Amino acid sequence: MDISALVNRLILLFFTMTVGFLAAKGGILDVNVNKAISKLVVNVTNPIQIFASVLTAEHLLSNWQVLELMGLSLACFALTITAGLALPRLLHAPKQDARVYQFMLSFSNLGFLGYPLVTALLGEGAAFYVTPFVLMFQLVCWSYGVFLLSGETCFRLSLDLLRRPCVVSALLACAIYLSGLRLPALFGEAMDYTGTITSQLAMLVIGCSLAQLHGRTVFGNWRIYVLCLCKLVLLPLLIWALLRGVLSELMLSVLILVQAMPVATNTTLICYECGANDEVGSSGVFLSTLLSAVTLPLLMALLFR
Repeated sequence: MDISALVNRLILLFFTMTVGFLAAKGGILDVNVNKAISKLVVNVTNPIQIFASVLTAEHLLSNWQVLELMGLSLACFALTITAGLALPRLLHAPKQDARVYQFMLSFSNLGFLGYPLVTALLGEGAAFYVTPFVLMFQLVCWSYGVFLLSGETCFRLSLDLLRRPCVVSALLACAIYLSGLRLPALFGEAMDYTGTITSQLAMLVIGCSLAQLHGRTVFGNWRIYVLCLCKLVLLPLLIWALLRGVLSELMLSVLILVQAMPVATNTTLICYECGANDEVGSSGVFLSTLLSAVTLPLLMALLFR
């Protein structure tokens, strides 16, 4: 495992986040521009990135194996979502922020970090295993995740989900992937070329959002630190203990890396979309990303020597 490559990738993310922070402090970015960029990411570049991830991926596993990975991903979501239900009581979180904490525990930054981090740590051959997890992440995040942050009282699946570009893109990506349909290589390259700006734009959004906060708001919230302990250390260790000896070392490595990633960047983006507390969301994304620069390499080095 190339731990140094993993650390380098996290440093690049912090650099882009810092650029967004300084641009906001310098008056180049403001809240309105930040929300416009957020809408661009949610409705345009992220759906393109999802689609491109399938068009450019190698088909190294059978459809049945891919479906098994999707099932494993859903099982992990069931675990993290269940843990998220208990988290607000543990944190004594204010009622209006309880669901933001649930969201942050349930969803890792897989959509933006999955491919670069897995490739950096485990090599190009492991990138294929990320695709089923990314597809399930998008479907669950933009259905159950939006339900959490929108404040609705009853979760139900409806055709309204098909109005969300990320959901449509993930469903189309699943269909194309499982059908084995091959589209022109140039089309895939064009989609990938456009989709790659998603991570950078998302980090700019986080940096700009952080610029609106006081340092005490970001670093003085003890609940965020407890959240990070549960998300970055305890849940990955629990999954490792449950599945050690059941999965191959490569598959288990990918799974633990996916689960030990920081809070999903989508937290801030969807908070903007749904009117939830983006201050708590941005603080969680920033601190978990900062702490993961230590916890993620250490966890992988200890568990997979």
